[in-house]
Amino acid sequence: MRHASELDKYTKARASVPPVAEPTPSFSSYSGMKSQCSGITPSFNRVALAPPNPSKSSTPASSFHRTPVDRVPAPKSTFQGSDVDSLLASMEEGVPDTTQSALPSMLSGEISQALKKLEEVFNAGFINEEEYQERKQYLESMVPLKICPVKKAGNYQVTHRSKTAMKKRQVRVFLSSTFLDMQRERDELLKNVFPKIKEHCSKRGIAFSEVDLRWGITAEQSESGDALSICLNEIDKCRPFFVSLIGDRYGWVPSTIKEDILIKYPFISQLDSPRSITEMEVLYGALNDVESASRALFYMRKSSDLLETGDNPEKMRDLKHRIRVSGLPLKFYNEPGDLANHVLKDLSDAILNEFPENQDPDPLDAENALHSAYAATKQRNYLWHSGMYETLSEKLCTNQSGVLVVGPPGIGKASLLANWHERYSHEKQGNEVILSHYIGCTSDPALNTVIVSHILSTIKREFEIQDEIPADPKEMLREFPRWLTFVPASCRFIVLLDGMHRLENREAALEMRWLPEEIPSHVKFIISMSASSTPHLALNNRGWPSIYLQGFSETQKNEFSINYLSEYGKTFTSSQLQRVVQCPQTDSPLFLQAILEELRLFGIYEQIDTKINWYLEARTPEELFKKIIERLETDYTPQFVQDTLCSLQCSRMGLSETELIGITGATRMQLSQLLMALSAYVSNKSGLLCFCHEYMTQAVQSYYLERKPYLINEYKEKIIAYFSHGPGTSDKPRKADELPWILSQTNPEKLPEALCDLEVFLQLYTQTRRYELKRFWLMVHGVTVGHAMQKAVNEYAAEPAQMGKMLTKVARFLREMLDYATAETLLQRAILAYRSVYGEYHAAAGKAFYLLAEVHWNATELKKAEPFALKALEIRERVLGPNHLHVAMSLCGLGEIFVDSDPPKAQRYLERALKIRLLHFGPNHPLIARILQDLSVIADSQGDSQRAIQLCSRACQIREKTLGPMHPHLATSLESLAATYKLAGEPEKAEPLLKRAITINNKIHGPVHPSMESCLRWLALVAKDLGQEAEHDRYLRDADAVKDKLALMNIKVGERVDE
Repeated sequence: MRHASELDKYTKARASVPPVAEPTPSFSSYSGMKSQCSGITPSFNRVALAPPNPSKSSTPASSFHRTPVDRVPAPKSTFQGSDVDSLLASMEEGVPDTTQSALPSMLSGEISQALKKLEEVFNAGFINEEEYQERKQYLESMVPLKICPVKKAGNYQVTHRSKTAMKKRQVRVFLSSTFLDMQRERDELLKNVFPKIKEHCSKRGIAFSEVDLRWGITAEQSESGDALSICLNEIDKCRPFFVSLIGDRYGWVPSTIKEDILIKYPFISQLDSPRSITEMEVLYGALNDVESASRALFYMRKSSDLLETGDNPEKMRDLKHRIRVSGLPLKFYNEPGDLANHVLKDLSDAILNEFPENQDPDPLDAENALHSAYAATKQRNYLWHSGMYETLSEKLCTNQSGVLVVGPPGIGKASLLANWHERYSHEKQGNEVILSHYIGCTSDPALNTVIVSHILSTIKREFEIQDEIPADPKEMLREFPRWLTFVPASCRFIVLLDGMHRLENREAALEMRWLPEEIPSHVKFIISMSASSTPHLALNNRGWPSIYLQGFSETQKNEFSINYLSEYGKTFTSSQLQRVVQCPQTDSPLFLQAILEELRLFGIYEQIDTKINWYLEARTPEELFKKIIERLETDYTPQFVQDTLCSLQCSRMGLSETELIGITGATRMQLSQLLMALSAYVSNKSGLLCFCHEYMTQAVQSYYLERKPYLINEYKEKIIAYFSHGPGTSDKPRKADELPWILSQTNPEKLPEALCDLEVFLQLYTQTRRYELKRFWLMVHGVTVGHAMQKAVNEYAAEPAQMGKMLTKVARFLREMLDYATAETLLQRAILAYRSVYGEYHAAAGKAFYLLAEVHWNATELKKAEPFALKALEIRERVLGPNHLHVAMSLCGLGEIFVDSDPPKAQRYLERALKIRLLHFGPNHPLIARILQDLSVIADSQGDSQRAIQLCSRACQIREKTLGPMHPHLATSLESLAATYKLAGEPEKAEPLLKRAITINNKIHGPVHPSMESCLRWLALVAKDLGQEAEHDRYLRDADAVKDKLALMNIKVGERVDE
C-alpha cells in the first residue's frame, strides 16, 4: 500500500500536486510477493505528503497545518506504546556510529552484538581495515568476558560455481538422407515431429532448428563440390546431433572433389573408391568416430516397396552393414508414421540427455555463458599495446571508482576488456570476483536495467545475500547503491561493462545517473564507450580517468596479418602485405580484419592485387562493409542477400535460421551458403542471428533502407506475417520478442490482438518486461485494456488451478493499469477456481484475497477492502503459519486500512508485523524502517509528538544505514521527520532535514519532481515559523515554479502518447 496520507495527520487540508505517471501502489506498505524490498514506496508516490499551498487559497496559512496549539487534544496513553517500547529496547543499539571509535556506555551483554554490527559496517566498506581492527580491540577490551569469535578481515572466501563452460543452449539437428526415396519421410519429420520438439525446447530455453540440405541443391552446386563442402560444414555446426534415414538408394557420387575440400576434410582422400555424398555425410557425422557420435540416430526402412531397385546395391549393403555393427542407435520402420514416432521419442530423449532437466541453468548461469562465449571470440589473435595491461591494472588501484576505456567503434575496446579479464584472472591474488557484461552479445535489449539486474544477481549469489532483487525496474535502480554495499570489504568486486554508448536512452540512461556516485572503495568498474559519447562525457565529469585506445602500428599490422592468414594456410607477398599495412584505414583492427577475411575468401590468386586495391578504396569502415555487401550480391542472388540482411536489420533481437527461411522463402542450402560467407559479420546469440558490428548495421541501413525507405515497412510486414499467422505464431517467446515491438512502430491498432494472446502476455508480464507491456497498451486507442483482456481470458481454456493462476496474473496487471472493476471481477473468478481444486484454505486463494483488498484500497474503498484483507490474513496464518512474511504483509495492509478509522487497531496490526519482520531481518532493514514510519504517523495523529519523533528518527537511521546517504527513501523519512518537528513546534530542527531531503531529491530526480515541490512547500512553512518572510516567499515561488513545470511536462507526455 502506498504510505498512508501522512500530511492528513499533520494538516486539516492538503494541496493538490500535479499527477505524474507512476507505478500503481500496493495497499501494503511493501507489496512485492516475492521481493523483500520491491514494494518500498518511492518518494514520488508521496503526493499526499505535499504541504498545502497557501498562496493559492484565500484561507489563512495557519489553517493549513496544525500547530501544537491546533493539535486535537489526546491523552498520551492513547498511543499504546508498550509493545513498541520493548521492541525498540532491543534495537536501541541502532546504527553503529562510523565516525567514532566505540560506544563508551555499552553494556557487557551487548558487546557481541556490537562486534557483529561493526563487522557488517566493515564488510559494507564504510570503514577501512585499520579502523575496524582498532574499534574491535576497543570493544573486546571493555569487559573481561569470553567473546564469541568473529570472522577476521580478509578471510572472506568467494564461493565460485563450477568454472566448466556451460553448454550452448542450442540444438541443431543434421538430417541426412538421399533425396528421391525419402520425400515422404522428410515431410513427416518437418511437419509433425520437429515442430513438437521445437516447442518443447523453447519452453526450456533451448533453441532448436533442423538442417535438411537436400532441399534446393542445384546441379551446378553438386558438380562444383559446393554441396559437399556445405553439408560437411553443417554437420560440424550440428554436432553431436545427427539423424540418418537409410533406404535403398545409395545416392549421387561426385565425379571430382575440389582440392581445398580434400585439404579441409582429409578422410575423403583416404577412401579406397569414390563415395556418395550421403555416405560421406554418414562417415563424417558418425562412423569415423563412433565414440564421439553420442547423439547420432539411424533409421532403416524395412521394405523397398516405395522405390525401384537401388542405384548401387553393393555399396548400399556395405554401408548398411557398417551402420549395424557400429553399435550406434538403429531402428527399423515400415511407414513414415512409424518413423515419426521413433524420431520424436529418440530425439527428445537425446536432447534430454544432453540437457538434463535437473541441470537446466539458472538465468545467471545462462547469461554468464553468453558473455563468456562472446569474450572468447575477442581473445583470438589479440595483440597487446605496450604497457596497456599494466596501465589498466594500475588504474584499479587508485581511489577512483572506475576507469574508462575510450575509442571509436572497431578500435578493440571489447577485445581489450576480454583479454584483460582472461589475463588478470590467471594472475590475480586474493579474493576477487570479476563480472563481464558486453552490450549486444545477448538477445536482451540494451537497457541499463538489464546491466543492473546482472550485477545484482551476481552479488546475491556470490555473497549469499538473502534480500530479493526488486521486481520493479525503477526500484531496482534505486536499490543499486545499497546492493553494492553488500560486497564484503575483504573481497574486491570488478565489473567490466562494454559498449555503454549503445544503451537505449530510456529514462536518460546514457547520462549515467543510474550508476551510483558513491561506490564502495573495493568495488571497481571498467567501462568502455565511444569517445565524446554521452556516457563518456557524463563519467568524465565525475573525474573518472580515461584510457584512449590507439590504432595498430605498422609492426602490429604486419604481425596480425601474418597470423590471421596463416590460420587458413594463406600468405601475402611482401608487396601485397606492405600495401595493406601502409594504408591508414587499416590502423583500425576491425577494418584490417574485415579486409583480411574478404581477401582470404577470394579464390582467384591472379586477381588478388586488384581486389586489394578495390577494398582499400573504402575510406571508412562503413564504406568497407558496403563493399562487402556488393561482393555478397555478386557471389549470391542479390535479392536473397537483400532479403536476409534487411530482415535481420528490421527485427528487434535478430532472427533464427528457421525464421529467416520462413520470412525470406530461401532454401536451407541457400541460407547455409550465405551464412558461411557472413560468418565473420553475423553472430549467433542463443540461436538468434544478428550483426556483430555497428558498422555492418550502418552499412545495411545506408545501402538498402536509406536508398529505398519503403523497404523498412515491407520487411517489417514480412516479420509481422511470420509471427501473426505464419509458422512463428506457435513460438510464443519469440512472438513476444518481435511482434508487439514491430506493430508498435508500424501498425499500433493491431497491438491488442497480439497482446491479448495470453501466452504472449505471460512472456511480457515479467520482472524485466512488465513496463514494456504497459507501454505497448498505452499506444492503443479505441480499445479498453480491461475489456480486451477479459475477453481473452473468457476464451482461454485450462484446468481450474491453471485458470486461477491466469486470472490472478491478468487481474494484477489490470490493477496496475488502474482498471479496478475488471480486476475485481477476475479475482473473484480466480478465488472460485482455487476453491474448486484446493478448498477454502490455500496460499493461492490467500494471495487472491490479498489482491482483492489491494484493488479496493487503490480505489479508495477501504470499507470494501477490509473483509478481503482479513480473509487473506486468516488463510495465510492457517496455511503458512503465524510468523510467515506474507502474514506480515497482510498485517501491514490491515494497518494501512485502519490507520484513519481506528488508529489503535492499526497500531496493533503494525506491531505484529514488526515482530515478524524483526525475526526474519533483524533491526536494520528497510522493511523495519517503513513500519516504524507508519507507527510514527499514528503516534503523531494522537498527539504524541515525542514518540512520533523517536520512531521517525529511528526509521531515518535504518534507511541511511541500509540504503545509503543519497537514497530517495531516506529523503522521504527526512521529510516526514521534518514535518513532525515543525508541527511539534521545533521548526529549527525541521529546516536542516528538509534541506538535506531537497539535496537528495535533486540528485536523484532532478529539480522538477513532485518530491521537490513537497519539500519546498514544507520549507516555506518552516521559514514562516522562523520569521523568515523573504525565505518563505522564495520557497513558495520555487514550489509554484516546479508545479507549473510538472503540469507542462504532463501535457507534453500526453501529446506524445496521442501521436
